[in-house]
Order: sequence, then structure tokens, then C-alpha cells
Amino acid sequence: MSTCPHLNVRCLSEFELIRKYRCESCGAVMMCACDESVGRKFLAPQLEFGVELDTKRAVPVTAGFQPKVCEECRGLPLTPHPKSASPGRTSKIARYYWRELAFKTMKRFDVWSQTRGPCNRTPAEHAEIKNRIRRDVLAKLKSLHETAPKYTFSKTRPREIIDKYGVEVVPLKGTYGSSPIKRRAVIVDSAGSCSVEEYACRHFRRLGYRAVIVENAPIHVLFGVYMSPVIQAATDPQNRTVGISDRRPFDGEVRGKIIWILLPDDFGTRGYGVRRAEAIRKHLSAVICEPRELQRLFDLWLGPSADLRQYLSGNRNDQVQVARQLINILPAAAIIEILRYLIEDYWGRRAGWPDLLVYRDNEFFFAEVKSAGDKLGENQERWIRDYQQRLHFPFKLVEVLKEADLGAGCRIGAGDSGGLAHAVTGQRQDRAIVSEGREE
Repeated sequence: MSTCPHLNVRCLSEFELIRKYRCESCGAVMMCACDESVGRKFLAPQLEFGVELDTKRAVPVTAGFQPKVCEECRGLPLTPHPKSASPGRTSKIARYYWRELAFKTMKRFDVWSQTRGPCNRTPAEHAEIKNRIRRDVLAKLKSLHETAPKYTFSKTRPREIIDKYGVEVVPLKGTYGSSPIKRRAVIVDSAGSCSVEEYACRHFRRLGYRAVIVENAPIHVLFGVYMSPVIQAATDPQNRTVGISDRRPFDGEVRGKIIWILLPDDFGTRGYGVRRAEAIRKHLSAVICEPRELQRLFDLWLGPSADLRQYLSGNRNDQVQVARQLINILPAAAIIEILRYLIEDYWGRRAGWPDLLVYRDNEFFFAEVKSAGDKLGENQERWIRDYQQRLHFPFKLVEVLKEADLGAGCRIGAGDSGGLAHAVTGQRQDRAIVSEGREE
């Protein structure tokens, strides 16, 4: 029997319900005793193996449940590991307290089931009851967080990001109107009511620029098309066939069939980028070329990448058309850097891309547009940090302020809204890229 006290442990993946920890001293893999009751009763299949976050490799549990393994049981400050926003999990309470929400919902549903005994309820009725219990648990977690928070939420506003990363701000004034869509700001303009993104586009067009609404999906298209040959290479020993739902019928509210695609079991993780570094380097070295050749490769690989792009949510025709525009606007070096940046940690970097790409002649810059009182999301914060430290793309933050608030916008250091005409912007001329992946 091991006498190791397991004082130095590392969690294999913080996003498993029953977390597994590897002792850095003896190599044993274990779970914390505080999870034993819920694990044995509700999640028994998860107790034999853990899955490494960066490699997706299954690791056998060798030491079972051990006391005082997790941060909370050791009395250490808790490190938050929020899940990404998704349907049914958009609030910070649901995203930060996802484990607590899952555990408490399981327990309460079990109590409800025990008190009811055998019944003739349908699966749909059971699901509705479980959803009702989940909503009640979520409300209680919210109330508890207000009085005794377990995790600290990030509440960074745009002005804090401006100071931290030296972001250039373009303040615009606008007249806000009512919107039929909840939480969707509408600007009343002489050219007609529009979103804050379109309002910013109109501003830049008046200055002689062109603007394209981008966000995330067209970036996913570029990534799926250009990286599909290496991601789905038959020579990758960790590629396997997986089934995904056909999104095309789903977008039309019709049930789709299952599509089978070739995908590495560690795709999208940091470990994948490390494991396939040499293959990725060779592939990107072959893709580096003139814009006309980039367009030819895009057309060549668009069809074969269709199933992968469905998996990446970059399959719609309108998204493909915007991606084609990006190829003509951005220098080839910038596109290659986007691909390299994403492949290193796809799931961690796929979201948060700015709303707009603004350009004219040999200039371009990305722009994130915020309505009055809006704040940056966590993915947007991360992208802004990465743009400064890694991507180095020209970037601006556009704040569409209410007319009465315009003075406050000027104080945050952007000058007047017309000052953009003489601002320094990105040059669209291509630059050479050396084989190590850095621009010269």
C-alpha cells in the first residue's frame, strides 16, 4: 500500500463532473472523497477513468477516492473553471456553478423520484420535471452567490480593457430606439433603424472605408477549409470516425441524418497542436502563397471540408461568402497567422472574434462594437489580450454612446469620432513568413 500523502496533485481535467487528480510525487490517479457519494450513486461509469484535458487521453484511476484532494477540501482558494456559454447555460451562475448545479439537480430529482415511486410518466414529462428542479436549484445558487460567493466573476468593462491593453477607442453618438428582439440594441439613423454593428459600418463608410460584419463564423469557415487536409489526414494515428448531426436540415427545422467524419480524438486541444506541430508546420508552409493562390486553394478544399465545417459551425453559404471576402481583404500572412493561432488551441480560441473588419486600399483593422452600457465578454477580453501579445492585428473598440454620454466617451482617450481618418491602420501588403512561423 502506498504511503504517499499526495500533497502535490494536478487535476487531469477541471471539466469532468467527477474530477481526477494525478499525484506528481507517486503518479497515482485518484478522486476526492467529497465526490464519492454522488459519484457512486449517479456517475459510476466515470469512476474508472479520467480524461486529460489537453490530450483527450483516457487515464485509469489507480487510487480510488482519497481524502482532502481537491482545493476546497484542502482549504485552498478555489480556481473558477466556467464552462462556455451555450443554450440553457448563458448566465454566469450557470457557467461558473455548473458542477454544483448538476450535483444538486441529480440529488433533488432522485429524492423526487423516490417519493413518487413507480409511475407512468413519459420521458418528456420526466425531462420537464428535471428542468423545473434545475431552474429552482439555479435560483438558489444565485441567491447563495449574492450572500456568500464561492467564485469571483470577471466584471471588466471596456474602459478597464482600454487602460490595460492600450486599446484605441472610437466613440460614436447615437439615438437608441426600442427593439423587438430582447437585449438587442437598435439605433435610429437617418438611413433607417439598424443594429449598433451596422451603425458603426455606416460611420466608417462615410470616412471612405468599407466594412464587413465578421464575428466568429467566417473565421471558422477559413479554418475548416484550409486546415481540413491536415486535421483529417489518414496518416494521423489518432484519427477516428465520429458521427455528427447534419446541420443543414436542422437550420431548416428538419431532422437531419448522422454524418460520419474523420476527426482526431484530441482535436481542438492544446495537446493536439503540440502533437501535430510538425505536420501543421509543413501544411502551412505549403499554403503560404499569393492571394490568388489562396483563393484557388479555398475553392479546391471547400467541398471536401463541408462535413468538417458543419462540425465547426461554419457551413452556411452566407458565412462562406464572408470568408471569401476576408481572403481578398486580409494579407495572406494574416490569414496564415489566424490559422496557426487557432490550431494551437481551437476550442479555447474559436470565440471572441471582433464584430467588424474595416478596410480601404492597403489598410485594414478589426473593430469590436459595444452599445451604451455594454461590457466585454470573457472571450472578447481574451481575444483583445491575444491581439496585443500574439496576433498584433490592428484593432479598435467602437463605443456607440447615447448622445448625453458622449463627453464620457471622449474622456477615455479616443479623440473625436472623425479622428479615425488619420489613424494608423494595418498595412495589407503581404510580409514573408519564415518556417518557424513568425512574421519578418
